[in-house]
Amino acid sequence: MPVQLAHQLRNLGRYRQILSVLIKYGFADFVRHTGLSAVVSRSLGIFGNRGRSEAEFIQQSRETRLRLAIEELGPTFIKLGQVLSTRRDLVPDEVAEEFARLQSDCPVVPFDQIKAQLEREFPGRVDEIFQSIEEMPIAAASMAQAHRATLADGQKVVLKILRPGIEDILSSDMEILQFIAGVVEDYFENVGFDPIAVAEEFSRELKREVDLMQEGRSTDNLRAAFADDPSIDFPKVYWQATTKRVLCLQEIEAELLANIGPDTFSQEIRTKIVENGSRAVFRMTLEMGFFHADPHPGNIFARPDGGIIFIDCGMVGHVDHETRLHIAELVYGVTRNDADEVMNCALALAEMDPDKIDIRRARSDVQQMVDQFIGVEMDRIDLGQVLDDFFQTLRRYGLQCPPDVVLLIKAMSTIEGVGAKLDPSFDMVTFAHPYIAKLLKDRYSPKAIARRVKIASESYLRAAEKLPSDITAIMRKIRRNELKFDFELRRIEELIETVESATDNVAHSLLISAIVIASAILVHSAPSDTISLLGTLGVIGFLTASLMGFSLMFKSWRHRRASRMMVKRARKRRK
Repeated sequence: MPVQLAHQLRNLGRYRQILSVLIKYGFADFVRHTGLSAVVSRSLGIFGNRGRSEAEFIQQSRETRLRLAIEELGPTFIKLGQVLSTRRDLVPDEVAEEFARLQSDCPVVPFDQIKAQLEREFPGRVDEIFQSIEEMPIAAASMAQAHRATLADGQKVVLKILRPGIEDILSSDMEILQFIAGVVEDYFENVGFDPIAVAEEFSRELKREVDLMQEGRSTDNLRAAFADDPSIDFPKVYWQATTKRVLCLQEIEAELLANIGPDTFSQEIRTKIVENGSRAVFRMTLEMGFFHADPHPGNIFARPDGGIIFIDCGMVGHVDHETRLHIAELVYGVTRNDADEVMNCALALAEMDPDKIDIRRARSDVQQMVDQFIGVEMDRIDLGQVLDDFFQTLRRYGLQCPPDVVLLIKAMSTIEGVGAKLDPSFDMVTFAHPYIAKLLKDRYSPKAIARRVKIASESYLRAAEKLPSDITAIMRKIRRNELKFDFELRRIEELIETVESATDNVAHSLLISAIVIASAILVHSAPSDTISLLGTLGVIGFLTASLMGFSLMFKSWRHRRASRMMVKRARKRRK
């Protein structure tokens, strides 16, 4: 199976490492079946029997072996697994649950490399900005490393610094992942998820992860949003010491929830911590629409008075007002046992054309889910669980939950887990009820209905005002014989592209043949006992023809691959 020559040369060592790890953990058949072994043909010769001999791996589940392989492949793949563990709309439940166990403990980057990174970000100003920087890191993750430091004014801070060279590593690994995603898309029809969509989603997530300025802005925005609530806080960002690769944050002097023991706080303080965490998450998700998407115990500090501070705002979600109203409608439809209302909300949230799914079967499955809540009062409905169950039910029909709604579900579920650990008696469902009720009020109150009627009326009025001028413009074009109608002939562009590609291939083949013949004549005419200009030109011609031949082979393979994908998608649409 041909592989783009530039990628093969640049990433050859990494390809070999990835394939050898896959084979080690029992995925040799996958490598052989897809033809990936052509990338590094010697890998199968070295490791082909090893995959079968590792009985302890083969006896484990496929999901477990995949997790172990990801952990061995390093930061990029660990981050991919961590992202996918939150995207049960993209991967099967059992895979998501296994990936949630991924560990990202990474070796510490030596301080001289960290210091060099700081010098690159603040040329000649490191000693002006910082009084001191602790050489021993307080945390070392897959993408960045954290060090305590002191600013020139004496302020204690924490520096989050990207690992040197991590951007090049991520770029190289993403090229490989996108190639593998295309291979999986070509060769496997029932993988349970869209490999290319996974690769694209992960690429977007990585771009956010490696831009610490974006994390700083998110932290600042959330800090400002909760300025009126002294019980909920976010660290201050020191922009004079922040760049795309370095984030300078206020050092938090409080207890990390992950380190809290049974006797750290009294029951009263524990309840306050859970109340503050729940209020923060529900306010962010259901009122503000901009929220911290990963509020786990390792990202929350607790003060002695029960106040909390969120850190690590690299993963945030955005849910617009209309989406929040659709969520309210969905909950309202569940409480009324109205499967049609619930289906309409789902189609609106996913922006799905109802003609593209089996709406009757989908409605039947939704009705079975809704029936579970017959007789259940709205203040007893767990919003996060309802949304999760609902979209898992519809996933089999190809209706995917929007990424930010997935993050919303994750944030709610995570804070619920935090509450269950700190204060098992805390009633999270009842606590969330006022926020859901407010959403419903915003959607169904007389004032809200009147507002929507007013907006719709104004829209129709504007359209009516423009109608005479639009009709006049159309009549003017008719009189001038300028009125045109554009018809879309489906797939005609693909036919034109195919013909043009075939013509280009013929032209390139003739050109390569001409170069080969000319080079052969030059080499034949050159003196055999010495190096001459004619012989050199002939050799250069042969090399040029070889490169052009490889390029033509790759182009032909890529075209055939695109054609197979087009046929595959057409079959899926017919199904």
